[in-house]
Amino acid sequence: MLRRRGPHPQGAAMHHRGMQDPLREIVATAGNRRALIDRGAGFWISWMQLDELAQQWARRLHDAGARPGQRVAVREPAGIRFAALLHACLRNELALVPIPVRAAPDDLERILADSRPSLLVSDGEVSGLPDPELGELGDASVCYTSGTSGSAKGVRLTLANHLASARGCLEQLQASERDRWLLTLAPHHIGGLAIFIRAALIGGSVVIVPRFVEDDVLQAIEEDGPTLLSVVPTMLERLLTAGGESRLRRLRAILVGGGPSSPDQVRSWTERGLKVCPTYGSTETCSQIAIMPPGSAAGAPAAAGRVGPHAHVDIVEGEIVVSGPTVCAGYVNPALASPIRSGRLHTGDLGELRDGLLYALGRLDDAINSGGEKIQPDEVETVLKAHPRVDDAAVAGVDDPLWGQRVGAWIVGKASVEELDAWCRERLPSFKIPRHWAVVDAIPRGEHGKVSRRSLGKPAPND
Repeated sequence: MLRRRGPHPQGAAMHHRGMQDPLREIVATAGNRRALIDRGAGFWISWMQLDELAQQWARRLHDAGARPGQRVAVREPAGIRFAALLHACLRNELALVPIPVRAAPDDLERILADSRPSLLVSDGEVSGLPDPELGELGDASVCYTSGTSGSAKGVRLTLANHLASARGCLEQLQASERDRWLLTLAPHHIGGLAIFIRAALIGGSVVIVPRFVEDDVLQAIEEDGPTLLSVVPTMLERLLTAGGESRLRRLRAILVGGGPSSPDQVRSWTERGLKVCPTYGSTETCSQIAIMPPGSAAGAPAAAGRVGPHAHVDIVEGEIVVSGPTVCAGYVNPALASPIRSGRLHTGDLGELRDGLLYALGRLDDAINSGGEKIQPDEVETVLKAHPRVDDAAVAGVDDPLWGQRVGAWIVGKASVEELDAWCRERLPSFKIPRHWAVVDAIPRGEHGKVSRRSLGKPAPND
């Protein structure tokens, strides 16, 4: 039997403003159903129990001085405590600022200085912080980008953004309370945070693996029977290398995003019986806005997905421009140039719409300008990775006094420069052929598998 609870610490203000408390709403219909299966903690809790924990944290945050509109930094791993804090912040109209558990001291200080929260919660302890900033009522979180185009930015996401994103994703996947989402992504990234909101809307459950370790993830599939999984391409490759093919086939959808996956990878995954769903989205769009429907990736392996009902996409001079209810409210730092103009997010990504599908074609700011010709690194990387003796590759512009830039290639594998040059000459126009080469042990990548082009060394000229 459900017990009646009193109002949250701010009375009924949240509901008077027309805002929602998704956790309290799902408790009314699914209170005794499993909510979180926390493999790190070794036990599971129901939605009713999560609601009780969230209420305890809501009172604790209020007693520590946090007031509506302020921000609360949370440095906790994925788990029951993180979920309770997320819902406590929503209940108290606070904006959650999730911070990586392993953030270096300088990164922690930078995020705190940028977001100016009133409290920091770390390892279950609450600390007050000086000079908090009063944000905007309605902000639900401040999530930091992965910083592929410069320093990471604090993205303001409203509760309306989170709810629209969750509903759109759930509709595209035809998800229900019978689904279990296996969480392997860190909750300080929007892809991990979003899973908690999605589960709360339908009363499904989340199986939490607090750190990505291949054997732990595969054991969770074996023992807890999840149906959905979100990963970046490198994670999926690592799970396959660890012998997880048969267990991965049990999932009804594997969402792949956060970094580029090549058509050859998608073909390989589908040929092995995996129901992969390439996706497209960003922190500024509150996670995915396009998802390839389960079972359809084989027919369009280069597609980034079908745009969902929660977003509208235009291609403006080759750039993907997004509008709709998931577009963020802007950045915490008002000095940053906003990519939002007239309510439309200019993503900086090149793309096309064909046959109802979105194709992402690389970054505008990654384009190599060689003698007036624009070259997208992704196109050359795809050709290089198709070589049987190449394990990984990255491409970027190298300054050139005559041409402005020439194409540089960084290669992991056993192929020689001579054979790769011949390989490219058979498959690329001359202006796209790499003129500088470097053989390296590994390609520098961020957490989501994106190439860190600024961390690439200096390749040697080939002509």
